Amino acid sequence: MTEITAITGCPLFPRAHAKRHLIDPVAFGIAMAGGPLLTGTLGFPLILPVIAAALGGPVYLAVGVPVMLIVMPLHRYSASGWAGLALIVHAAVFLTILTLSEAMGASTELPAIFFIFGLVFAPLWGAVSGLLYRWLERDFYKQTI
Repeated sequence: MTEITAITGCPLFPRAHAKRHLIDPVAFGIAMAGGPLLTGTLGFPLILPVIAAALGGPVYLAVGVPVMLIVMPLHRYSASGWAGLALIVHAAVFLTILTLSEAMGASTELPAIFFIFGLVFAPLWGAVSGLLYRWLERDFYKQTI
């Protein structure tokens, strides 16, 4: 009877072998919140990074945390990968918002300002978050739930 239920494999239907990476939750939380905060703290003489962190930081966290939680177990990104992903997600979200607000006849000034400044700050925050995550990442804290 075991020969009926044994999985032998078949060349037509190969087994899926997805290598998944565990996420260090401590490093992830600090890195995601620390990207905008560290950039705003280090750039405080320019005033603009502080305002950007205050206005765009919550959007970065609200959109970025779920995206990174989906993507990180599948791929190990470098800091430049985090920056590229942040730019792509930012462009997708705010171009959708701009398109919908234009289609509904609503004002597009505020979404356009967020879009333009986000083109600079989203990749910057993504790169800083990626560097912080790689620096703080420890195998000890990686546990399956």
